[in-house]
Amino acid sequence: MSPNRLMKVFTFHVKPPQSFYVLRKTFRTALGLAALAPLAASAQLGPWPIQTKQTAFEASIVKRDQDILWVERKSADGTRSPQIGLPVADVVQIGMPRPALFDAVDKIRTSPAATDAQFAAAHAALDKMILQLRSLRDLPGIPANEAMVAKGRLYDAKGLWRESTRLYEDVVLKAAGTAAATNARILAGIAYAQGGEHHSAVEYLGGIPLPEEDEEILSKLLFALGDSYFALGNYDNALLSYLPLVVFYPYVHDNESRGLAAALACYAELKEWEPLYRSIQEIQKNYPATPAAQTAAEFLEKHKQELIDAGQFVDAAKVTSADEPVAPAGVAGAPAAPEAPAAAAPPAETKAPAAAESAPAEATE
Repeated sequence: MSPNRLMKVFTFHVKPPQSFYVLRKTFRTALGLAALAPLAASAQLGPWPIQTKQTAFEASIVKRDQDILWVERKSADGTRSPQIGLPVADVVQIGMPRPALFDAVDKIRTSPAATDAQFAAAHAALDKMILQLRSLRDLPGIPANEAMVAKGRLYDAKGLWRESTRLYEDVVLKAAGTAAATNARILAGIAYAQGGEHHSAVEYLGGIPLPEEDEEILSKLLFALGDSYFALGNYDNALLSYLPLVVFYPYVHDNESRGLAAALACYAELKEWEPLYRSIQEIQKNYPATPAAQTAAEFLEKHKQELIDAGQFVDAAKVTSADEPVAPAGVAGAPAAPEAPAAAAPPAETKAPAAAESAPAEATE
């Protein structure tokens, strides 16, 4: 379709200075295919503010020739000036605005209704931007690495973990020490966990500072790290990954219910029946009719006898309160309080006769 015909079908609005094109039509497929092309094309090479070690000015980037960046300065009267070469080592910052394409791609990535055609258009637009900026990717302020991360996240949204990790690895290797590399490292670890490469996931995510400013990524990081530790049989560290979601970040992305449900398997593997019992109580009380409740019911059925014994200890020891969680459905309530110490004592077979002998004494009294 020619540009003139396209303009007759769709009306665009240009919002300076970002040159953000917005379709007034709401036709979804057209949004993916028609809007992304001009967004990618708007990622021009200036004029932008350029800060060097010596001065600051506004200029357009013409090309890069190894260690020399050729720019064309903007004159006061708007006329073209001769090109000048800047040593790349002297460039402190380039003030390229954040491309509006990134927001458009994020909307497609997170939309449940996004089509394959829209994803393909997003990939094509990012490819064009990456090609345009690749030679400048090591210059501060040029978002080439961010564009590669955005493309990797599109692959993640489709479960294409190998494709995304290749891009993340490239950013981690070639942009070391930058915020983009840190973000790529986290996303690579999450992708490795999703793809079943748990050793690589732990290598990338273990000990990394949590991205407090991005709760979505933070939640995915801790779940991925916990899942990988669990898959490797390291149940203690798996718990240490899941429980912060419950304690510190419970109200985003269903973290509390999901974290409690994930911890159940760790408690069962560690044979920590009392914490397992308490967690099931918490889920059944606060999150009925949720996937977490279904998981709790499965563990209840699988470990019913152990949970009955744990309930005898937990319910007898707790302070009676209307706010306390009740015994999990299907688990017998705790017996009378005097019998609780017997349930908690390790040598059950030697303790039982003592309990039997105490009964006549109480009756005599």
